[in-house]
Amino acid sequence: MQKLSIRFDVLLATLIALLFFTVTLCLTFFISDRATDRLKEEVGMTLSATAYQLSDKLDHYMWSRAAEVNLLATLPTLKNSADVPVTRTTLEQLQQQIPDFSWIGLLDANGTVRASTDQILEGQSIQSRPVFQEATERPFIGDVHDAVLLAKLLPNPSNEPLQFVDISTPLFTDGRLTGVLAAHLSFAWAKEIEQSFKSSTKQIEGLEFFIVSENQRTVLLGPNEWRGKALPQNLVAPVESGYHVSEWSDGNVYLTGSTKSQGYKNYDGLGWTILVRQPSQIAFNDAILLKKFIFFAGLIASIVTAIIGWFIAQLITKPLKKITLAAEQMQHDHSISIPPHQGIREITVLSVALRQLIAQLSDTEQQRTTYETLALIDPLTGLPNRNGLSNYLHAISLNETSEIYLYIDLDGFKAINDRFGHQTGDVLLTEVAERLSQMRRPNSIIARLGGDEFLIVLNDVMSFDLLNQYGTEIIAYLSDPYVIDQSTLQIGVSIGIATRRRNESVEQVIHRADIALYDSKKLGKGRLTFHR
Repeated sequence: MQKLSIRFDVLLATLIALLFFTVTLCLTFFISDRATDRLKEEVGMTLSATAYQLSDKLDHYMWSRAAEVNLLATLPTLKNSADVPVTRTTLEQLQQQIPDFSWIGLLDANGTVRASTDQILEGQSIQSRPVFQEATERPFIGDVHDAVLLAKLLPNPSNEPLQFVDISTPLFTDGRLTGVLAAHLSFAWAKEIEQSFKSSTKQIEGLEFFIVSENQRTVLLGPNEWRGKALPQNLVAPVESGYHVSEWSDGNVYLTGSTKSQGYKNYDGLGWTILVRQPSQIAFNDAILLKKFIFFAGLIASIVTAIIGWFIAQLITKPLKKITLAAEQMQHDHSISIPPHQGIREITVLSVALRQLIAQLSDTEQQRTTYETLALIDPLTGLPNRNGLSNYLHAISLNETSEIYLYIDLDGFKAINDRFGHQTGDVLLTEVAERLSQMRRPNSIIARLGGDEFLIVLNDVMSFDLLNQYGTEIIAYLSDPYVIDQSTLQIGVSIGIATRRRNESVEQVIHRADIALYDSKKLGKGRLTFHR
């Protein structure tokens, strides 16, 4: 006995330790994952917000330049003056104020440059260029493109390819196109904005910025190795999510915040996608450190909890061993009782419950028999229910006898239930059960299947005529009026009859009897039908 007690003690202590250890580790991983996911989300939203700020600044700048060109087009010196030097001076003054305009020119209605800054392209036709063709009816802003005509005409100290954004607007006099004011905006301003953002975010390690065109997904501005190249669709497409984690062509995984240019005021934007990426190992470094910290903290807490669990197991098993010893001795000496316990509430309750349980064992057997009987009887009619019917059929199935099934359903019962109430309906069912009991034949059972359905099983051999007579008598007797609460009630009865065949299950023969019952109702109710 002592050996068994020690084993239980060790088992309980081990289970408590393992339980605490498992629960603590599960909670540790859950909290860790939630914390790291939240941290990753914050980093991603930070990159997305940075991308949005850069996009907003680019759009605002483009709107300002477009507004200046449109304002310049309203000046009388440009719309009405035929003095080329005066027009040229006006254009050069604007260029001095905004050096990002690499070239500004006034074109006539045929696309020939009448006046321009530094006289570049004056007298030449640029009718085929989009800066003229797209601006004959409405203002035009073109996407970034390499310099074509101006590549060798403009100074280029850096020797890098010149890139421009076209801005042009038509000039009308009395509704007639008289010319186009065109400007090439150097894309160098975008680099300045990029450098400004890099300076303001220099405390964030590893950030890189991309400006991607809408149509070709070409990198307009970004790291040198990416400029002029097209980004894969999977890197540009998921801008709606705000940020995403993707593997780039260099094999590294980056956390990328993204946004799409939405324009500013009446400037619709060029559909640029702004990407701000950071290597995932840098972006998620704090999350990784946090996960490791929580893991080791949880591991230490689990070990401490396991040790505490061991001592708790010792505390619990001591009174349990006393109860176990007493329970084993009671098998040989009924005068011994379960010892009382004071201290741990659960063990105290267990001790009291065991003493009460032992005192009630003799009563329990009798109550069990009563409950079994109730489980087989329909409480309303006193007839056997489905369980009682099942027991009876199981008993008679041991004998090779013929069984006849009469499936009975009351016609018009629902109308009485609806009119007079369920209480009257219950009384009616009780009287129906009593009449059926009066007509019960030897070696038979009458059961209530539920509602207003009853089943009679005859464990006997009867001729067709005798069975038909018996069914007819049931219909006549049950159809006689009932007087309930000073009300005379009338119902009808329909019966379906089936004889059990060899090797046929109870469910199958009852189903055939139910089909015959359905035929009785279909043929006008108040009759019986045999299922052949």
